[in-house]
Amino acid sequence: MLAYYRWSDEGTRAVVAANFSDTYLSGNSLPNFPAGTWHEWMYNKIVEVGEEGFKFDLPEWSAPVFV
Repeated sequence: MLAYYRWSDEGTRAVVAANFSDTYLSGNSLPNFPAGTWHEWMYNKIVEVGEEGFKFDLPEWSAPVFV
């Protein structure tokens, strides 16, 4: 898994978590994921992230984009 966080001076931010393998990755954790309400752009879902970080499953060959 590769994950990265991008932001702009205007306050726009995005997080991408990519699975470049043919293995389903379950129980992933991003401990420094910024808390708040995020929109998962690829699958059109709302995700709530708490102070404890973000835990999620990552299907094969996928790359959800959180904005």
